[in-house]
Amino acid sequence: MTHPGKQRTVLLAVREGHVDPRLLTSARSLCNRLEADLEIQVIAGSETLPAEIEAFLDTLRAAGLPFSLEVKPSLRRRDLVDYANAHEHIAALVIDSREGWEALALDRSSDPWKRLACPLVTAAVQDKKHA
Repeated sequence: MTHPGKQRTVLLAVREGHVDPRLLTSARSLCNRLEADLEIQVIAGSETLPAEIEAFLDTLRAAGLPFSLEVKPSLRRRDLVDYANAHEHIAALVIDSREGWEALALDRSSDPWKRLACPLVTAAVQDKKHA
């Protein structure tokens, strides 16, 4: 099932251990506002999805929101940017935070997020120490 008219997709990248309800809610709300499908890429060490993702998929099914899901063992920020830029139907990329994607960047002056052709939405919870 897809939305009528021109296909638009929100790309949600979820890292195992960084699943926050606000991240999932932000992606779903953005899909509703843009009348877009949801493409979910989960970065996990196994094929078993985190419980929060399973529950989120149930809510998507109940709401009739079109989505696709892919589980990957790893995914770099550069990979996300290249993928989103190569697919013009990607209307936005939703992630938890711009930080912590690679343990060590080969070129520290390089910031792939700057090359992203669509809006980048971050939905990280503020660090309680700084609140």
